[in-house]
Amino acid sequence: MAEQLYTVHAFSNLPEHAPSRGGVYIITDMTEAQVKDLKAREAQEHPDRWLKVEAQG
Repeated sequence: MAEQLYTVHAFSNLPEHAPSRGGVYIITDMTEAQVKDLKAREAQEHPDRWLKVEAQG
């Protein structure tokens, strides 16, 4: 069976992201390990952001 893939949407309340309704970026086809690494990196580098992780399929 193929590995579960995820779509990640990052959001922020900072004013510069207001035109996109808080959206910062979207990444598709991430593995669980990649999502875990991204969460750790964002928590350290961009604590203002939160990630919405959705399983594909």
